[in-house]
Amino acid sequence: MKKVLLTLFAGMLFSQVNAQYWQYPNINAGQNPSGLNNDTEQPSPSGWTSLMATQASPTWSAATNIPFAFTFNGTAVTQFKASSTGVVTFDVGTALAAPSSSNAALPNAAIPNNSICIWGIQGTGTNDAIVTKTFGTAPNRQFWIQYNSYSIASNTAAWCYWSIVLEETSNKVFIVDHRSGSNTGAVTVALTAGLQFSSSSAMSVAGSPALNTQTTATMADDPSDNTYYEFTPGVQPANDIKAISVTAPNYMLAGNQNIAITVKNMGSANITSYTIKYKDGASAPVSQLVTSTIAPFGTNATTFTTPLNVTLGAHPLTIWAELTGDNNHANDTLTSKFTGVSVFPKHRVVMEEPTGTWCQWCPRGTIYMDSIAKAKPNDVVVISVHNGDPMVVAAYDAGVGALIGGYPSLLVDRKEEADPSQAFDQFTKHTGDFAFADISATHTISGNALTVNAKVTPATDLSGDWRLALVPIEDRCHGTNSTWNQSNAYSGNATPMANTEFNFNTLPNPVPAAQMYYDFVARDIVGGFDGAAGTLPTSMTNGTPYTKTFNYTIPATWGTSGIAPNISRMKYAVLFIDKTGNAGVIRNAVEATVFPLGFSDIVKNNIIEAVAYPNPATDKISIDFTTTEAVKATYSIVDMTGKIIATKDLGTLSTGANTVEIATANFAAGMYSIVLTTDKGTFQSKFTKK
Repeated sequence: MKKVLLTLFAGMLFSQVNAQYWQYPNINAGQNPSGLNNDTEQPSPSGWTSLMATQASPTWSAATNIPFAFTFNGTAVTQFKASSTGVVTFDVGTALAAPSSSNAALPNAAIPNNSICIWGIQGTGTNDAIVTKTFGTAPNRQFWIQYNSYSIASNTAAWCYWSIVLEETSNKVFIVDHRSGSNTGAVTVALTAGLQFSSSSAMSVAGSPALNTQTTATMADDPSDNTYYEFTPGVQPANDIKAISVTAPNYMLAGNQNIAITVKNMGSANITSYTIKYKDGASAPVSQLVTSTIAPFGTNATTFTTPLNVTLGAHPLTIWAELTGDNNHANDTLTSKFTGVSVFPKHRVVMEEPTGTWCQWCPRGTIYMDSIAKAKPNDVVVISVHNGDPMVVAAYDAGVGALIGGYPSLLVDRKEEADPSQAFDQFTKHTGDFAFADISATHTISGNALTVNAKVTPATDLSGDWRLALVPIEDRCHGTNSTWNQSNAYSGNATPMANTEFNFNTLPNPVPAAQMYYDFVARDIVGGFDGAAGTLPTSMTNGTPYTKTFNYTIPATWGTSGIAPNISRMKYAVLFIDKTGNAGVIRNAVEATVFPLGFSDIVKNNIIEAVAYPNPATDKISIDFTTTEAVKATYSIVDMTGKIIATKDLGTLSTGANTVEIATANFAAGMYSIVLTTDKGTFQSKFTKK
């Protein structure tokens, strides 16, 4: 075997001894290698084959066939064995026992010859499994060996997903860092990743044997935050340019739009100049010379000086880079398509939070959902979907249950699952997603009869299966028996988990029902989890409004809980669902309060919630608010000229729920302000008298 010695580049230090490979780390790649595997990363993935389940001690799997011809370190191999501690070996006849999870540097005598390592994990947990699957078509398939939901030897409170990938024809090896997480704080991993050829020859990923997961590869269960390490047989070419990304959104406003390309130097020699090109469909290419020095493994981004002329409708886009002396053209070109649109709709990110009173870690959802709702009130729709408690809605519970791996969880527009603690990161990631249509809603209510009129106005021509669903939502849900107790693993926990109302670190486990109020609670889902088929036409025209009326009777009690709804604390969301060719992604939504009179300045310290209704008012308007201690209070009614037309001293109000009713029958029609003052502060809001 020819010995190859590569220069150690700054920031890319790695070991290479007696091996004809060169290594490249794709840090925060945001995809899996070659993009063939886009499966969700969950404990029991559909379509995968189980190789090994939970093991109490280090164990080798049975020898297993590789599904295509593959060469490792210059030698053809046909079978492998995988250990429950993160080692895959092609030396299936090895006499060595499966190594312990106490990892060390490579090469190491505990590791068989011809092995691939993500050493330092252990398959001792309930969901831990090794699973396999083949992706792609011959002669460009990939065989994946995934360590699924694995425990981490150096951090037993955490778990992780890593894979070893064999690629047909190229004979490349990939080590993929999918995601990791913990219920008790930051994730710390200390792994040995790399290839061992013999007891004296190995190649390791920089950072081994204390390789940590990448900070972005934490909880997302799709490839969007993945990192992977690539091992390529042979000698690194001197000249190789790779097009790695294009700044050209899938949806762009009609007119001239700037686009950019980012390239990476995959060769061993510096790049000093190269050419970038693009073409829209069959148009002549736009070409531009770039003069810039790019060191090996460095990147450079360039915006084309000639903008792309975007017209309405769908168009293909090809963009590529050319470098003198580059004989590898497989990575030069990126292709995509874009759609020119006349307007960008307002996008509201829908965050569905699967939760339950029985779930000891679900207070994390309570805190983070409250935080994101308060921080982004016009940009996020938060819906808590309960499981196994008095607030459960069976159809909604079943729908989200099929999309998550456990509780608590967070579904973001039903595009991906995350942890509630990632709410702000997920908002940043998805707030700019194209929403396909503007959506608005108006409503009327008479007694318990709620009529919601939804309007959808597409921003581009749409066809397929588009649907709407109505979700009645209630805040401040409260019960008195023990089924309303909130299980609380954060009691006495060092991880801060508190907001202005709840400090779960100091509250007991469980938190008694008397102290718990639940917000954002889904009370129903009208049209079903996927929305009602036929609520929108199968063909919709850009700029044309389409309407749907929901007639909903708010029940006397919610489900089997026996709890009557508090209509003054209700709102609703209308979800715009895309069932065309996918499982049902939420593209946009709108949310409104049933009685839309919200206070602009909530009294600090002693008022935790307030609503007023109805608005417009006729004979009276009521204010419901909850106090955490006894307070002295007065109210005033102020007309639009600033004149106080009514005032009353309410005396000392008791702790808990309070209601104030204000007669308005003698008020002239028009706009008024309510000013409610306590010894802690003041809040006010406007209402209309019909």
